[in-house]
Amino acid sequence: MAAVAPVRRPKRRSIPVGRILLLGFFLVFVLWPLYWMFNTSIKPSDDYLTVPPVWFPTAPTLVHYEAALFAYRGLDGLINSLIISLSATVLSALFGTLMAYSLARYNTGGQHLSFWVLSQRFLPPIGIVLPVFLIYRGVGLYDTHIGLIIAYTVFTLPVSVWMMFAYFRGMPKSMEEAALV
Repeated sequence: MAAVAPVRRPKRRSIPVGRILLLGFFLVFVLWPLYWMFNTSIKPSDDYLTVPPVWFPTAPTLVHYEAALFAYRGLDGLINSLIISLSATVLSALFGTLMAYSLARYNTGGQHLSFWVLSQRFLPPIGIVLPVFLIYRGVGLYDTHIGLIIAYTVFTLPVSVWMMFAYFRGMPKSMEEAALV
């Protein structure tokens, strides 16, 4: 019978206590405002400024959420934000992908068009607020969903083109040729 070597168990590395305490302090520091915000949102209004503070509400209430959503038309704002952001995201991804493919595979607009598209992102949006406002007011797009969708799409399109341009540049042409078969 042959001798069997003992099984080596990997050493367990112990984590220093100081590191655990520092991580715990950092976790409390980061999560405390979130806890306090949620805790305050479910407290009755009378418990906001009591001394000593109420750490755990005895009678939690959702009346503040109800007021924010319905009395102050917060639900309408959420729906509008969803419509506008989803539309702008889809349009930016669609047009950005089409433009990036054209720039990456063909000599569209010369060598400097891709830089020009990206350089539009360097322009601070606050610098063109007044002209955009005047144009929107004149055309009738002021305070409409379509106006915001167009503005958001135009402002996010350079980043979308830039990201997809890098993707298409890295994709080998043989992959496209294989897809044609």
